[in-house]
Amino acid sequence: MSNSNSNNVILLKNPSVPQDPYDAKFATSHYAPHFIPLLTHTHTNKHLTTTYLSSAEFLDHCDVFIITSQRAVEMFHECLCGIPAATRARIYAKVGYTVGPATYSILKGCGFVDVRGGERAGNGSKLADLISGEIGKEARVVFFTGEIRKDIIPRKLCGLGYHLKEVVIYKTECREDIVERFERLMMGLDLGWIVFFSPQGTKEIVDHLRRQNGGRKWKIASIGPTTEEYLLEYDIKPNVIAEKPEPESLFQCIYKYDTTK
Repeated sequence: MSNSNSNNVILLKNPSVPQDPYDAKFATSHYAPHFIPLLTHTHTNKHLTTTYLSSAEFLDHCDVFIITSQRAVEMFHECLCGIPAATRARIYAKVGYTVGPATYSILKGCGFVDVRGGERAGNGSKLADLISGEIGKEARVVFFTGEIRKDIIPRKLCGLGYHLKEVVIYKTECREDIVERFERLMMGLDLGWIVFFSPQGTKEIVDHLRRQNGGRKWKIASIGPTTEEYLLEYDIKPNVIAEKPEPESLFQCIYKYDTTK
């Protein structure tokens, strides 16, 4: 698609690998998606994580694992690739719980056969409720997470008497060249959409948009009410709010806005 129209969609996120579901949805729906990576994600210690995954503690004594972010799944998968196939098969057979349909799909795509949660668990609180309704308190649960995470799941499950072990597998840092890449991309495009997925890493872009008359020339989409509140604090009113944090909901609200305005 030519960039001489207003069907450009700037996605303020790191593209997921091996395929990003937002990219796939918009690229096949007459829009031109463009990514502005905001964060860098790196292993806290890949060797230690791989060693733990190969250990008897995890292989023999972990009944259930929780993994709630796409980045955690990617780091998890990278570690699994360094483990012998027979050991991987044992790990793939474990019960895995996750939040939201996108992370669910990525985890299934890695090879896990019993993945739960997904659309039934749109946030950490709902996932904890789902786990407590399906898994007994005698289960040994491992939560693979990043250095920065909300404590909703551990607090809720531990409060119910579950034995939960947290394993931090990645860390997140903001990139230093966000505004430069954002400005460079916008110079080559006509108008379109800017999609905010979360507040993290977007402060410089928000400041830039405010200097450019509140970003009103570009349409603004928000994933969820938390990000909407963040934008409103800076006097940027989103044109649309996706009902769910997944590609179809985002596409539908953008498409509806474009075809009815």
